[in-house]
Amino acid sequence: MTDVTELRSRTVTANGLRMHVIEAGAGEPVLFLHGFPESSREWARVMASLADRAHVIALDLRGAGSSEAPPSGYDAPTVVRDVIALLDELGIERVNLVAHDWGALVGFDLCLAHPDRVRRYVAIAVPAPYFDMTPALIAGMAKAMPHLWFQWVIATPGIGPRLLSGGRQRLARWLLRGFERRPMDAADVEAYVTTLRDPARARAASKLYRGLILPAFMKIMRGAYRGRTLHTPTLVLFGADDALLPKDAMALRPEDAPHTRVEFVPGGAHYLVDDNPEQVALRVADFVLA
Repeated sequence: MTDVTELRSRTVTANGLRMHVIEAGAGEPVLFLHGFPESSREWARVMASLADRAHVIALDLRGAGSSEAPPSGYDAPTVVRDVIALLDELGIERVNLVAHDWGALVGFDLCLAHPDRVRRYVAIAVPAPYFDMTPALIAGMAKAMPHLWFQWVIATPGIGPRLLSGGRQRLARWLLRGFERRPMDAADVEAYVTTLRDPARARAASKLYRGLILPAFMKIMRGAYRGRTLHTPTLVLFGADDALLPKDAMALRPEDAPHTRVEFVPGGAHYLVDDNPEQVALRVADFVLA
C-alpha cells in the first residue's frame, strides 16, 4: 500500500478556477470528490490503499481546501463544469468517480449530464435522486429533519459564515464530530476548521448550501429528476449507522436507475470515509477496479 506521504500535490487551473489536486499511482483513473466541510484530505487513506492499482486523483472543490474561493459559482452546473474542465486539463476522457456528501450530489448531476465521461460511479452517504414520497418515507423524513437544522443556519447570509468561522467554531466542530461512528482524526478536524477561518471560505460554504445543497434536495423532493434515467453503473454506499436519511429513501425503480445498487457498510455513519476507510477502499476497488 502507498503511504499517504507519497501523494503528489499540485495546482491545476480549469474553468477559470485554480484547483488544488492530489494524486498518486498510474493506470485506470479514479476521481474523488469530497464532502462538507472537508477537502481532498478526506480521501488520503482510501487513495493510499488504491494507488498501487489505479491513478487516484482528488481535488479541493470550489471554495474548499486550498482551491480558490471566488465570490460566485456555488451552484451545481458551475461545479459540474469545474470537474469536466479538470478532466479535460488532465487529459482524462473517461473516469471512475467516487464522491461523498455534497460531492455526491454533484456526481449524480455529472453522470446525468455527461454520461460519456463517467465509467462507473460510487456515491457515499447520498441516495440516487429519485424519491417515491410514500407515507412511510414522509414519516421517516420528518423524523430525520431535526438532525438537519444546521443546513438552514449555514445557508443564512451573515449568520452562517460567522458561526462557521468565528470564535471556537463550535458549529464546524459539531458537524465533524456529531455524525461520526469512529472519532475523526484530530489533525483532520483542525485542518478543516482552520480553512473555514478564512472569511472568503466561510462565505463560500454558506453560498454552497444556499446555491447547491439545499436546492438539490428540493429538486429531489419535488421529483425534478424523474424521467432522467441514470444509466451509469452506480454503487451507493451508506454507513449502517447513518441516521440522516431513512432507509426507505434508498428504494429505486428500475426505470430510474437500472444499473444502481445500494449497500450498507457496518462500522460507519455519515462520515463513512473517515469512519471506515478500509471498507470504503475495498468496496470501491471491487466495484471500479475488478
